[in-house]
Amino acid sequence: MVSMLLVIYLGGWLAVACAAYAASRHLADRESPPGHPLVVSLVAGAVWPLLVVGLVELSSIMVLTKVLPKSESNVGILA
Repeated sequence: MVSMLLVIYLGGWLAVACAAYAASRHLADRESPPGHPLVVSLVAGAVWPLLVVGLVELSSIMVLTKVLPKSESNVGILA
């Protein structure tokens, strides 16, 4: 069980680190290249589970705002 989770984590780390490194090389300014793109890519790869959790939370908030009915305004003039 633990070995399977470790393999999934390391596989995700490798995939995200490679994608972040490729994106940083592709999107970098030609005049001022980034200082340490490999280190930043490795850190991004290390925290990929946090990014997944954030995306799940964001999508659940978006779904809830679409599903919940619009509340009517309770402000009115009492006579």
